[in-house]
Order: sequence, then C-alpha cells, then structure tokens
Amino acid sequence: MGKFAFAVFLLEAVIITAVVMHSPQQVNASDIVTRALDASMDGMAVAVGDYTWVEDGGVGVRLPPAPLTEGAYPRLLAAKWVDATRSSALWELGPQGFTSLQHKLEADGATFSGSENYPWRPRGYPVELVAHRTPVAFTSGRRGLIVDWSATERSFAIVVVDSTADQASRRADDLLREVTQIKGVGPDAIAPLFFQGRYTAVLDGWKREDSRVRKRVQNAWLSLRVFQVPVTEFENAGRLQFELENKLDAAGFKRSAGLKPSIAGVEGFVGEYYGNDGFVQRIAYVRLDGGYLVALMQGPESLRGAVGEEMDAFTRTLQQTGISGPTGPGVLYFNRVGKVRCLAWQDGRRVLWGAFFDDGRQQPALWRQEGVGWNIQLTQGGQMIREREGEANTSRALNPLVDPELRALDLPEGFTGDVELALKIGSERATTRITIR
Repeated sequence: MGKFAFAVFLLEAVIITAVVMHSPQQVNASDIVTRALDASMDGMAVAVGDYTWVEDGGVGVRLPPAPLTEGAYPRLLAAKWVDATRSSALWELGPQGFTSLQHKLEADGATFSGSENYPWRPRGYPVELVAHRTPVAFTSGRRGLIVDWSATERSFAIVVVDSTADQASRRADDLLREVTQIKGVGPDAIAPLFFQGRYTAVLDGWKREDSRVRKRVQNAWLSLRVFQVPVTEFENAGRLQFELENKLDAAGFKRSAGLKPSIAGVEGFVGEYYGNDGFVQRIAYVRLDGGYLVALMQGPESLRGAVGEEMDAFTRTLQQTGISGPTGPGVLYFNRVGKVRCLAWQDGRRVLWGAFFDDGRQQPALWRQEGVGWNIQLTQGGQMIREREGEANTSRALNPLVDPELRALDLPEGFTGDVELALKIGSERATTRITIR
C-alpha cells in the first residue's frame, strides 16, 4: 500500500477510534453530522450577487444592503444612492404602514399628490398583492414614486427618486420586476438562505444564533442546522443517508422512525434518531439542484412532538427564493487524472476492489464530475469470470477504503487460481492481478 493510501487509511482509523472511544452521552448528533459532512449552515449572508435578502422579512431586492439599525419604523433595509438627484430604497414600514413613511418624508419637505391601487405579484409569491403607487415631490425639485404593499402582517415600500416623475416611474418599474418575496414570513418569523441563496424556508418563532437557528418551546430550546453537500460527493441521497446513519449508529444513535415527504417538490426522507443523552433528532435528506440538503433539528425528548411539528413545517415551506448566488464548489474534472491505480483483494468468496488516481506528477488527483463511467472485468486465462459497470460522481466513490463491498465481484463456487482485473474509468485503464484461494 502506497504512502497516500496508508495516510488515508490512518486518518479513517483515527476518526473511527475517536467516535468509538466516546460514550453516547459525550457525543452530540449535530457534531457527528458536522464532522461527517465537513460543512456548516450557509444562511448567514444577506447579500446574494446583486440582491439583498431580508432574512426576517422573506423579501429580496436588487439593491445593496443598508446597515442594520434598531429602533422605530420605517426601517431602511436596502438602498442605492447614485448621485444628488437619484436614489432607490427598500423600507419596512412597521405597524403603521404607509403613514410612518409619509410622516418621515413630510418632515423632509416632501409633498404627496394622491395614490392609486396597483395590483402586483412579486416573483415567487403565490398570489397577487394590492400595492399602491404614490407620486411624491421634494423641495429640491426632485420627483419620486413610492410603491407600498403588505404581506403576512408586514408592510414594505420601494422609494425611487429621480430628476423627473417619468424617470422615477420607469426606474421603479424596473426595480419591482426583480423583487422576490415568499409567503408566510410574519412578524416573528425568519427565512434563512440555503444553497448560496437559492432556497429558503419559513421558520416561525425562530431566532438566529451564529451558524444555527433556535426556538424556545416551554422552558427548553430547539435548534436547527442546515448543511449543503455537493452532488458529486455521493451517488444519491440514499447513499448519503446510509453513510450518516452508520456514523450515528456507531456513536449510539438509533433511528426510530422515517417518513418520505415531498421537500421543495422532490421526494426526501426524514428520520428520527435517539441516543442516551435525553435528546431527539429529526434529520431531513433531499437532493436539490446543485447538491444535497441535510437538515438536523434537535430538542429534548420531552419535546418530541414539537420537534416533529417544526421539522414538518420546515420541509413543507422549503422553497426556491427566485434569486441565484454561486452554484457551490466548482467541478473538478476527471481529465486532471493522469493515471489510475487499481487495488483488489479477496474477501471470502468475493473480490473487492477500488481505485486511486494520480495526476501527471504522480500526486493524488481528486475529481468531482457527474456521470464518469467505469467497467471492471475479472478474467482467468482470457476467460471472462465476472464483469460489472456503473457510474461515479467523485474519486471518493471509488476509493478502496470507502464501501468496497458495494463494488464486490462474487466468485463461482470452488473457483481458485490467478486472475486479472481490468479496470476502465472514463478514458483511463489499469490492471492488477491477485490469487484466489
């Protein structure tokens, strides 16, 4: 076994030993999942490309974020100042609605000239809203347009100022076409971003705390962490679930129930897990565009019902935001591989195998690319004994130390002798020989 293979084997052994040596009371399910996925919740950023996403409002606008402020409404959420005559802004108006913004602008010398109903449907919103368009004039000669609307007991307004009323109206229309909003984000809810801004969910009564969100129920807390896993890391969501459950099982956490709900329009899986630490976990798994989502919600066993209800609400409200950020980790193309090394060994009445990949400098080469085909043939004296083929999305899927039993070649009864294994992965080939006893 080469130095690289030995190093990988040693690392795997250290990780396994660390998990086994700890008792279930000392190991937290969230920590196990975090270590296994080497990922963390990515919903803290409010800027997604040209968009600002208002987490506690469920609304996105193509404007830079404004500094967060505490205090009375109206509250400035996002704004862009072009020059002394042109600006655009998104405001949250608070319980008083339009009146609060009107009083603020009138204090600056603005005058209003009536308003009209403006039926409007933000991107991503399921129904049409009744907004209002209100022209406004400033003492400096500038003209502006205000479009205000209410959704789920929240009031917002777009304010565009320009040198003329026509220009303000055109710029307001352009900005409104790009506004995206989701339904159900009330005064006590938040809508964190997942998958670099492509997805969100409505979390009623939850509050952000660093990389997770929490909700107080009775005299205890529920916590939620959401992870993004690149689609090339696992063949499918079932394999991801299988590997995580094996690690949880090794640490003393058993699955007691499972459901297959529709999550963002895709069939997912939600499992319930118990350890000996007095907590219950619900973990959701689903493949979305660009990767897998894993959501872990945890609470005391006494709040098992609340954990179930909150996870149901999360999976039911998970949806696309209508905005797009980066697509995640870049593709590591298979063409960086210069050489394949095939390893094989006998395990009872079957042969297990795997592959390591080197680049042109004989250094380990990792790749992530969907649909890389492989074929392996076990022959003796030119006669085909066994053949298997499939597809892999990552070098990890074919690593000899990662689930080789999934690639097993069963041997005929009583079969012995020298055999050759010919492996083809993509355009690369490798062979190895072993003796069957």
